Amino acid sequence: AQVAELEDQVREGQEAAKQNERLRELLDLQAKREDFVFESARVTGRSTDNWASTLTISKGTSAGVEAGDCVVTSTGVLVGVVSTVGSHYCELDTVIDPGMEMGGIITRTNAVGVLEGDFALMGQGRLKLSYLPHSAQLVSGDEVLTSGKGDVYPSGLVVGQVEGVFTDPSGMTRYAVVVPDADLSSLVEVFVIKDFDIQE
Repeated sequence: AQVAELEDQVREGQEAAKQNERLRELLDLQAKREDFVFESARVTGRSTDNWASTLTISKGTSAGVEAGDCVVTSTGVLVGVVSTVGSHYCELDTVIDPGMEMGGIITRTNAVGVLEGDFALMGQGRLKLSYLPHSAQLVSGDEVLTSGKGDVYPSGLVVGQVEGVFTDPSGMTRYAVVVPDADLSSLVEVFVIKDFDIQE
C-alpha cells in the first residue's frame, strides 16, 4: 500500500511539473501577444475515422468558447479551429482535417498561400499550403505561420514546416506539403484563443 501511495505521489508530482512547464510556456506566449485571451481546456476525445481529424475538448459556450476560435498548444502552435460547440465541450477540426482552410505564410520569404487539409495527406498527418506564387522560393524545413489574412484568425501562429514542394496535376499552381508542429496524437492540454487584436 505504501509503495502504491508513493507511486501515486510521484505521478502527481510529474503531472504538476508538466502543468507548470505548460503554464510557463503560455506566459512566454502571452508576453509576446498580449492581445490573446486564452481559455485552457483538456483533450477528452479524438476522432478515429478516415474522413475527419477532430479533437473534443473540455470547454464550451459556458467558458466563452465559440465556433471559429483557434486552439493552440502552450507554445502557440496551431492545433485546429473550433467547429461545434456545446455548453461544456467543443469539437475542433485539427490542422490536418480536410475542412481546414486559412491563410498561411512562409516566414523566411514572406510567400503567402492557403493552408488546407487534404484527404490523401491527412492519413500521413500532413496538410498543404496551396496557391503558391510561381516566384515563391521554398525549401524543405521552411517554417509556416498563419498569415491572419481575412482577419478571421490570428496571424503568427506556428503551423509547421515545409516537407516538399510540388506542382499540382494541372501544372498551373504549386503547393507545399506541411508537417504540423503540433503532435495531435499526444496532446493533453490546449488553449483556446477567445479573443485577439487584428494585427495590421
